[in-house]
Amino acid sequence: MLKFDLLVLVFYFAAVLGVGFLFSGKHKTLREFLLANRSMPWWAASLSGIATMLSAIGFLGAPGQAYAGDWRYLQLRLAVPGAILISTLIILPVFYRSGIYTAYEYLQNRFDKKTRLLGATVFSLLKLFYCGVAIFAPALVVTALTGWPIWSVILGIGALTTLYTTVGGIRAVIWTDALQMVVLTFGLFAALWVVSVKVGGGLPEIIQVAQENGKLHLFDFSLSPFTEFTFWGGLIGGTFFLVSQYAVDQAEIQRFLTTRSIRGCQAAMIWSLGINAIFGVLLFLVGTALWVFYFSKPEAMAGVPADGVFPKFILEEFPTGLRGLLIAGVFAAAMSTISSIFNSLATVFVRDLWPSSEEGEDSVRRAQWATLGFGLAATLIALNADSFGNILVGAGKIRSFFGGVIVGIFMLGMLNKKANGNGAFLGALAGFGSVLAVSVFTEVSWLWYCLLSAAVTYAAGVILSGLFPKSIHGHRQTLSD
Repeated sequence: MLKFDLLVLVFYFAAVLGVGFLFSGKHKTLREFLLANRSMPWWAASLSGIATMLSAIGFLGAPGQAYAGDWRYLQLRLAVPGAILISTLIILPVFYRSGIYTAYEYLQNRFDKKTRLLGATVFSLLKLFYCGVAIFAPALVVTALTGWPIWSVILGIGALTTLYTTVGGIRAVIWTDALQMVVLTFGLFAALWVVSVKVGGGLPEIIQVAQENGKLHLFDFSLSPFTEFTFWGGLIGGTFFLVSQYAVDQAEIQRFLTTRSIRGCQAAMIWSLGINAIFGVLLFLVGTALWVFYFSKPEAMAGVPADGVFPKFILEEFPTGLRGLLIAGVFAAAMSTISSIFNSLATVFVRDLWPSSEEGEDSVRRAQWATLGFGLAATLIALNADSFGNILVGAGKIRSFFGGVIVGIFMLGMLNKKANGNGAFLGALAGFGSVLAVSVFTEVSWLWYCLLSAAVTYAAGVILSGLFPKSIHGHRQTLSD
C-alpha cells in the first residue's frame, strides 16, 4: 500500500474515532446511551439506517454476485413498496408509541416473558452470525492489499469498531454512520468512474457487451420454488425478508426510535429502504462492469473467487489516493453495520436478556461491558466466516433462516387479538422447526424461508392459542391500542 493511500485510511480512522470519543462520558442514563433521549433528526437516523444495511457484505458481495452471475438477485428489490407499507403503517407506530427500548419489550407487553426472551435470543443469534460475515468481508480487501494474515485484520476491525461503539453509544453510532455514508458514497461513484474509464467505450460499451452475454438478465418468472432467484420469490418472499430486515430487527429500528416524532421515524425508514435499493443497483452495475473489463483477460482471473474480483481491481487498477478512498469506503460500509449491531445487541442484553430496574450510570456501564462482549464474540465468528460461500448470498441465507419467525411473532401480536403467550411461543418453535426442515431436506430457495416460517409461526400461534390456556401476563397491545 502506498503512503498516500495509507494517509487517507489513517485520516478516516482518526475521524471515526474522534466522533466516537466526542460522545464518551456524556451518558448519565441508559435512555441517553441507547436511544439518545429521542432527540436525533430523522435524516441522521435515515443515513445511519442506509449505512447499516449497505454493509461491506453488499459493498463487496453485490459486485461479486453480479460478476459471477446476472441481475436476478435484484428481483428482491421488487419487495420494497410492500415492505414499506407493512413496516410504516403496521409495525413502527406500535413500537414508537409504546416508548420501548427494544422491539422485544413489546412481546412481553403483548404476550409474556418467555416470548420476549425467545425473540431476543433469536435476534441475538441472527446478528452475531451476520456480524461475523460483516467483519470478514472488508478483511478480504485489506489482506489482498497488504499481505497481512486475514485473522490479524479481522481482529483489528473488530477491536476498532467495538472501541468507539462502547465509548460513544447510539449517538456515536448514528453520527459515525452519517460520516461513513459520505465516504461510502464517494467510494462507490469513484469505482463506477474508474471501471468505466478502463473499459474502452465507457458505460455504453459496458451495457452493450453485458447485454450480449446475458449479464443483465433480470426477471425470471419461473413458478418453481427451487429456483433461487425469481420474480415471485423476490416480490412475495422478499417482502417478508425486508420486513424482517428493517421493521423487526433491533439493529435497524433502534436508530429510527431515536427520532423526535412518529413521522420522523417513518420518514427515516422510507428513505433508508428506497436509497438502499438504488445503491444495490449501482453495486451490481459495478460488478457487471468488472466482468466486462476482465472478459478479454481470462488469465488474469485464474483462481480469483467472485468476492475477490472487486478487491483485485482496487489493488491493481485504482490510482493512488482514490485507492485509499475506496478502501476507506469498504471500511465505512463494514464499520457502520458492525457498530449498529454491537449497540443493538447490548441494548437487547441489558433490556431483554438480563434486565435491571437501574437506569443510571451503573446500567450504562453494564451496556458498555455487553458491547465489549458481543464485539469479541462476533470477531471470533468472523474468523470462520469464509465457510458461508458468496458473502451477499450467505448473509441473506442467515437472515432468512432466523428472520421469518420474528416477523410471524410480531404479526401475530399486532393483528390477532385472541393470540396469547403460550400460542405465540409454541408457534415460534413450530416456525423455526419448519424452516429448519425445509433448509435441510429440500432445495427450496432461501428467499421463501421468511414467508414460510412467518406463515407457520402465525398459523400455529392462532391454533395453539385456542388449545392452551390464555397467558395472564401482559397487556394485549394491538393496532387498536
